[in-house]
Amino acid sequence: MPATGETHFSPDSTQLERARIFFGHASGNLLSLLVGGVIVGAVLMSAGTSMDRILAWGCTLVAGVIAMWLLEQHIRRTGLRADNFRGFLRSRIFAGGAISLIYGVSAFLMPSVNTHSEHTFLFLIMATLVTTVALGYSVMPAYYFTANALSVGPVTGWFLYLYLTTQDNYYLLMVSVSIVWQIIVLKKALMVSKTVIRNITLNQQLQQEIEENARTREAISHMAMHDDLTGLANRRYFEQTFARTLSQAERAKESFGILSIDLNDFKPVNDTYGHATGDHLLKIVAERLGRATRASDFCARVGGDEFAVLCTSIRSTADLQDITRKLKQELARPFEPDDNLVNASASIGWALFPEDGDNLTRLLACADRRMYADKQTYKKSRPAALI
Repeated sequence: MPATGETHFSPDSTQLERARIFFGHASGNLLSLLVGGVIVGAVLMSAGTSMDRILAWGCTLVAGVIAMWLLEQHIRRTGLRADNFRGFLRSRIFAGGAISLIYGVSAFLMPSVNTHSEHTFLFLIMATLVTTVALGYSVMPAYYFTANALSVGPVTGWFLYLYLTTQDNYYLLMVSVSIVWQIIVLKKALMVSKTVIRNITLNQQLQQEIEENARTREAISHMAMHDDLTGLANRRYFEQTFARTLSQAERAKESFGILSIDLNDFKPVNDTYGHATGDHLLKIVAERLGRATRASDFCARVGGDEFAVLCTSIRSTADLQDITRKLKQELARPFEPDDNLVNASASIGWALFPEDGDNLTRLLACADRRMYADKQTYKKSRPAALI
């Protein structure tokens, strides 16, 4: 786990979030493109453009909008992921650029004379288109720069061509206005984009830090409630779990049991093989306890070589004795810590709530008495060679 306070932040997460915002704004934009097309068609008709040209242009625009809609549906079904969002972004920017170009070439459909007002209206439509795109898609400057280049760009070029061929100063004025407008609007839009992108980045970093702090708190909580060596619950966690179990049992008038477990002849293992082997032995004991107990049982290491098990759903003393026998058999099998054969075992005592006590102190005292009695029995019968 990373050190406390250390945040691993990937720029790709910001790029993916920007893509999600971008495609979220893209939804519902298609109708406005069609409305804009109707307005451009009206301007072309007012300028005297033939109906055949207007219809051909309109059909091309509709086909482009349908293609964009199909692309967006595919993206929505597939979903944005770290491995595909860049490809989808390129496709969407390309589709938006194609529609922008369709708008841009509309200027070339107009007659070259007596169309000052229509050309002015057309420029205003393109300027509005780019401004709307810049405001709505500020998270993706590449998109509105592409839209500007392919819509306002051709119109500006057409004005320049008309000035050069007709020497009409009106078109020189329109070229100047277009260039100044693009510089001002795109510069302002880029400033807005930088602010939006920076806020997204900061938000992503904040989310990362929140998640990191949550993981750190979880790790600290785990460390406070678990034994570092074996990973089992520690005494504090055991006592808290006992309190909850006791409260539930009292309300439901149910029984539960406690097992007190102490390894036999653990000290000779440390003395003979060293504390590292002794620690390894404790880890193996913890693993066996986890395998031999039921899913509802709660295992804890409460001391050096002392363990405890909280057994719920116990109906009688016989149930506890059955669990005790199973654990004794599991812990009597030879251990091999660090490739050393160790014939260890465990003494186990039990106590049943409420027959043997109504609180932790009394129940543990009862379980410990039976555990020590079991240990005395072991000492009387143990073999001469312990390890």
